[in-house]
Amino acid sequence: MSKQQKPVRQDYIAKARYLNNLPPPPLNPKFLKYNLTEHVSPEQESEQLLSSLFRKENFTQFIGQIDEEFGMPLNLLQNEGFLDGSNEAAIYALNSTVPLHPKDRILLRDAGIGRVNKSEPGVSFLRRTEYIAENKASNKTEEEASAEKKDQKDLVDPDSQLAAVEESFDHAQDTLQDLSKIKHPRRKNLRAVAAWPLLPDTSMMDIKYLAIKFSGSASLFRELQSTKRIQKDAYDEELQKDSLATALYKPITSEDGEWVSLYQAKDKQALASLKEKLQSTEREQPSNLLDEEEEDLEEYSFAHHKNYDMVYHRYSKPDEELALRFVPEQPGSKKRRAAYYYPISGRVELKKHRASTNTEINRFLKDSTVDVISLKIREPNTSELKRKDNIRSEYDPMEYEGEDEDEEEEEEEQTEEPTEQNGEVHANGEVKEESREESVTRSDAPSEAASDEAIDDE
Repeated sequence: MSKQQKPVRQDYIAKARYLNNLPPPPLNPKFLKYNLTEHVSPEQESEQLLSSLFRKENFTQFIGQIDEEFGMPLNLLQNEGFLDGSNEAAIYALNSTVPLHPKDRILLRDAGIGRVNKSEPGVSFLRRTEYIAENKASNKTEEEASAEKKDQKDLVDPDSQLAAVEESFDHAQDTLQDLSKIKHPRRKNLRAVAAWPLLPDTSMMDIKYLAIKFSGSASLFRELQSTKRIQKDAYDEELQKDSLATALYKPITSEDGEWVSLYQAKDKQALASLKEKLQSTEREQPSNLLDEEEEDLEEYSFAHHKNYDMVYHRYSKPDEELALRFVPEQPGSKKRRAAYYYPISGRVELKKHRASTNTEINRFLKDSTVDVISLKIREPNTSELKRKDNIRSEYDPMEYEGEDEDEEEEEEEQTEEPTEQNGEVHANGEVKEESREESVTRSDAPSEAASDEAIDDE
């Protein structure tokens, strides 16, 4: 049986041919011998060089005498009157005898004279920028220069700086009341529809915020759509949103990599209670841990969902990215509507975790993952509240009182004591009261933010 041959692709190659209807020239090209040494009169020159077209159009008046120096004598000794200073016009341009029509003046203008480009240097043939003066000499008088110098000194004065800051607040207040004064710096056709004062939420500045991004196959939208197809009519969209908004992220780090475990609560009543506490706007009430029993606190259980590979990007600047929260104006409340911002300290990129070829890494990740996390929320005690207010005082010293660093270190040494929890994990993977259990107790009851993380789903 003959072997089947592999088909060979053939390309059609055609030579490009162009149609030329012009007949070939009757004679070979002829070179004209032009005498540059002898002076020729313009009449003879025009008869020798100009074609019938030029003779018919009468262009002879635009052509001057051509010599071996192309009309520009380079030897200054031949310019009579220049060396003795009697006639400096000998090296100037020849006076044109052709009158210029006023309508033709626009044709002699530079093409870019109507556009002023500040980035281009004033002298185009200079390659080194230090040859070009950036600050041109002004024609100001001494009185104007001294007055301008005095105004610059006044701007450095503390009173002038305070007045400038207060003026900026007055200008911002005017734009809030009159939206027609708000103008976009680049898009002039845009008009403002609503204005919100942008303020820092100082009550939440003691918490560090991270932006979490589920990328690639770890997309939450794809997972929610799959859950919706499976559950069909039993799918509760509000429950899924609350479960994601209150989810816990437990980091797992080692020398071989970084991972994050996602924990979610599925009890609808517990989620509603937890969401109400997290979104509460009431101020913290200092509590005494000795008088309060932890058994009386409501406990929330978070089950392990899955693990993700983590890539952490820390921002170099403190305010490189901000999260905004818009608070509308409520009827009967004295507070006005405002937009509060929260600084994002870094971005966490989560990808779908796949089992590694290294069995030690898989064993370490399995041992570091717990099945259930129990969460209890209580009010902060006095020392914790002082520590939080000390951080908040950096942003709002009028509302929160700070304390000295020495006093803070002494209180930390007295209050903080290392604690250890020993336990045993059962074979079925459940974490019970007697076994090793990770209990997360928040010492701060977040008053205004729903979560410490901003979820960004692609």
